[in-house]
Amino acid sequence: MRAFVKQPGGIPVNIITGSLGAGKTTAIARLLATKPVDAPWVIILNEFTDSGIDTLTLASAAQGAYDLRMIPGGCLCCTGEEDFRQQLSALLARPAEQWPARILIEPSGIAHPGVIVDELRGFERTGALHLLSTIALIDAQSWSGARGISPVMSEQVDAADVVLLSKAELVDKSVHLNFMEWAESLFPVKRYLGLSTAGALPEAALSPPEAVFDFETRFRPIVRHELHQHDHAPITTAYALYWLNQLVQARAQRLLGREACGWMIPASLLFDIESLQVILAEQSIWSGVERFKAVLRTGVERWHLLQRWGQHSSIEISAWHQDSRIEVQLAEGVGADWKSWHDRWQDLCELCPMS
Repeated sequence: MRAFVKQPGGIPVNIITGSLGAGKTTAIARLLATKPVDAPWVIILNEFTDSGIDTLTLASAAQGAYDLRMIPGGCLCCTGEEDFRQQLSALLARPAEQWPARILIEPSGIAHPGVIVDELRGFERTGALHLLSTIALIDAQSWSGARGISPVMSEQVDAADVVLLSKAELVDKSVHLNFMEWAESLFPVKRYLGLSTAGALPEAALSPPEAVFDFETRFRPIVRHELHQHDHAPITTAYALYWLNQLVQARAQRLLGREACGWMIPASLLFDIESLQVILAEQSIWSGVERFKAVLRTGVERWHLLQRWGQHSSIEISAWHQDSRIEVQLAEGVGADWKSWHDRWQDLCELCPMS
């Protein structure tokens, strides 16, 4: 990839994903109808066929300067990968004053958004792009609870840092409550959860806070969900760690006799999957651990979700491709030596060659 001229902050980019009929095009049409007239936006649509019906919908809604680009083939990360890369490269090959003010990307309902995030991160490293939120829309009229989540939809939700119930005005509040209860249990924790009505996306869902690691909205100790509700404030200790000169933040909490710790680790660090498999199976390490969850970057374009509960453990591929996260919850009354845990995770890291 060529080195593009750096623009302060880079062109802001949003990915809006979701299953077929979830309202992705409607949401983008609302954004185009309300954008500044003099701000040139680029919208990249990935459709399963080359009929271009969605482009007509967006063209009729847009105000002011815009550029609609369609990539047929059903999935930006496989059949349309090269076309997608070429489209972005062509945009950025222009003089900087001709760059768009914003880029919106709508993958098809069967696309794998985690790989699209990887592709955009490559452009982001040049300073040309700045990936904001990856938003997953879930159709309220099709929502039937966690058991109704298809494998493709699960991957879309997994990759997103914002999850919204679309067409929320068409269902009653019991559906809203059921959706939010499910969404609040997701791991990694989402930056923003909420409802979308008539295609409107909340501004807070589109633009994340400037902080690279925002513990107030992106760290949630497991104990919050596994203990009965009390209004006791946890005792919290924050750590700023440097692993291979990369900033890692950790937060330990004590609540109702239990201790938990979470680590947020930049994507510039890779974890060795073979060592992780060994550790996950080693019983002595997990003595006193009640619950463990982690999503870790284990290759240039590979991430894994690891879990352990009781004597059981699992490892599976994850579509989350943003940062690595670890959460450890200890059993009631078990004391914590978080420094040993810090050292253990650090020993498994190496710097990603692509960062």
